[in-house]
Amino acid sequence: MSNLSVIQVPERFDFSCHKKFNESTDAALKDAQINLINLDFSQVSYLDSAALGMVVYLHKKAAAANKKVEIINASGVAEEILNVANINKIIEIK
Repeated sequence: MSNLSVIQVPERFDFSCHKKFNESTDAALKDAQINLINLDFSQVSYLDSAALGMVVYLHKKAAAANKKVEIINASGVAEEILNVANINKIIEIK
């Protein structure tokens, strides 16, 4: 059974979210009980290259900490961008 942290990603996911995103994800990375971090994209309608970079960097930090990252509830434009950027090749999108 996975100990899960769900992080709600904002509607506009861009560089302005960097500080809050890192604070949320760092807390999950430091928590020894958590081994799965779900990024909930249910509200995301916009993301840019900075957001993609933050997701990839989170994946790298999580892998180093022996944790897994998944993206859940992505749809519409956000899902298209994730797929075009081949994020699904490194992070499972559910």
